Parts: sequence; C-alpha cells; structure tokens
Amino acid sequence: MDATLFEKLLKQEKKALATAWESFISIQREGKVPYPSLYSQVFTRKQGEIKEDEPEILKIFEEASQFLGGALKRIRKESPSRFTLSLRAEEIAILHQLHKRIEKLEKEISFLKEELLKDPLTNFWNLRGLQRIFDYAVKPHIYTEDYLLLVFYILLPDEKKYEAFTDKIIRACAHFLQGLFSPRDFLSRPSERTFAVICVGQKFSQAQKLIELLKNKTFPCRLKGHSLAIRYLVGGTNILGADHLNLVMDRALSAAEKGTFIRV
Repeated sequence: MDATLFEKLLKQEKKALATAWESFISIQREGKVPYPSLYSQVFTRKQGEIKEDEPEILKIFEEASQFLGGALKRIRKESPSRFTLSLRAEEIAILHQLHKRIEKLEKEISFLKEELLKDPLTNFWNLRGLQRIFDYAVKPHIYTEDYLLLVFYILLPDEKKYEAFTDKIIRACAHFLQGLFSPRDFLSRPSERTFAVICVGQKFSQAQKLIELLKNKTFPCRLKGHSLAIRYLVGGTNILGADHLNLVMDRALSAAEKGTFIRV
C-alpha cells in the first residue's frame, strides 16, 4: 500500500464512522431498536447522505475531554475559599475516572481524525501517524512490496540569532525533501529535527545513491536577508516482516550517524 491509497482509505473509514454514528442515532430518535437488519438498511441509506465532515462522535469526545480536563485543572488550582462549587472527594474522583475513560475512547477512534496524525508545521505525518502507517499500510503488505525507511536529521545553526527562524528552516527543509520523493512515499516528521520517509517500491541501491548524494553536502536556505547552509545526517534501512517501528527507526538513525544504508 502506498501513501495515496492510504489517505483514500483513511477518508473512507472516517466517513464510515460518521455514517455508523448517524445511523444508530437516527434509529434511536425514532424510538426503534437498532436490530442488525434495520441498522443495515439505515446505514446503506445514510451512506449517500453523509458528507466528509468530522464525525459527530469525535467532536463529542473531544469537547467532553477538553471540558473535563480544564475543570479538573481549575479544581486543583482553586483554594477552598474561592471555589464555589461544593464537591465531595469521591465525586472529584469520579470526574477523574470519567475523564480517563473519555480520553481512552477518544484515542481509540482518533486515528480517523487526520489532523491528530499530521504535523501542523509541515503537514507531514507525525509520530502517531507514522505508527499507524507502519501498522496498517506497511506491515500487512511487507511480503508483496519493498519498503525502505530513510531518516534525515537536520543540523540547525547553533547561533542564537537563528532561533526565531527555526520553524521557517524546518518548513524549508520539508519542502526540499518533498521534492526528492514520489507521491507514493510516506513523508513524516516524528520529532522536532527528524524527518522519516517510508519509500514504497524503491530498491536499496537507489536509496544508497541518494544518501551518498546528500551526506556531507550543504544546501542554501535564505531567510530575510540571512543566507544559511543546512546539512543533514542521512541514512536508511530496509523494513522486515518481524520489525516494529522503534526497531526500524533505531536502525535508520544509527545508519544516519554513519551516513550509510543498513541492509538486513
């Protein structure tokens, strides 16, 4: 599975959840019981009606979680003399438990909420998104497609005068890296200075050539009159059926320190 197909399936799953929620609620509103046969009929009918908006159930969990989290923080901060709402200790404990349960439910279905899987600065996949890609797009197809992981660690300037430009430098690096890969590949930013790219259908010899091309090279980055030279630690490895994401990342980062490709 490649990146274009993965995004398409993600949108389909998101719409399916919205349809399932609306189907269940609409049956309840009519005072009926959602038996499988009735639910199936309503679900089929609703599929053509539901738009690709945020499923209502996701909004409810998010809003409830934020409200309870904020309320509990205020309860902890306020002194007894200033806090006007009277709650027993066991009632506060129940609120904490409810908050945890809502957070758990929110996380269980949050994979359908695309913005939680994306890095807002670059619009690349974040660590959570990369984990989902690894589990649901790479692993099930590991024996039918070649997958490689390349990592790029940005060596940012040490001078303090460039600290205000860090976000712009990272965006410029993301734009540069995007031009090196196919729309089929998964581009991610799992941590502040690290980019990771899962290449789909690329041979390791191609990856080695790219690493040799980029390592020890500097690339110009101009920001408001400042001309910077950006360098990357770059390396990669192939992905095996027995691998998990942390193991592959560790191997790729080790390769980046040496500017090489580790083939296992």
